[in-house]
Amino acid sequence: MIDIVDEGGWTRPALDPAPLDRQYFEAAAQGRLIIQRCEACDHRQFPPKLLCTSCGAEPDWMETAGIGEIHTFTIVRRHGVEPFAGMVPFVLAMIDLPEGVRLMGNVTDADPETTSVGQRVVAYALRVDDTMALPLWRRSDGS
Repeated sequence: MIDIVDEGGWTRPALDPAPLDRQYFEAAAQGRLIIQRCEACDHRQFPPKLLCTSCGAEPDWMETAGIGEIHTFTIVRRHGVEPFAGMVPFVLAMIDLPEGVRLMGNVTDADPETTSVGQRVVAYALRVDDTMALPLWRRSDGS
């Protein structure tokens, strides 16, 4: 399970996901970080697709541990679109999960200048409305 917060210094982003993506954001509102797993070949994938990108079978969802490691990142210092313009600087990272996928997310609650490749992160979710939340990441070292 991942923590769910209603605030956190972030302006609530608007979400209008397609039906397949909606399941990801709904799970986050329930405190779960999910990815797809194919029962036929055990391939794990993200972002979600209608078919397994390895064997073509229909994948199902699996819950992850909600932990990861920063693979690479950038510090966004300028952004022209709200709500992101008011959040700069912020860290946008590619995060490797032990379940075998890499996903993109914002690393919050830390000084962007001290972020580095290899840092361990934990997921949490920012509630957007009654049914959806946006998965975000915090460094697990607490700095």
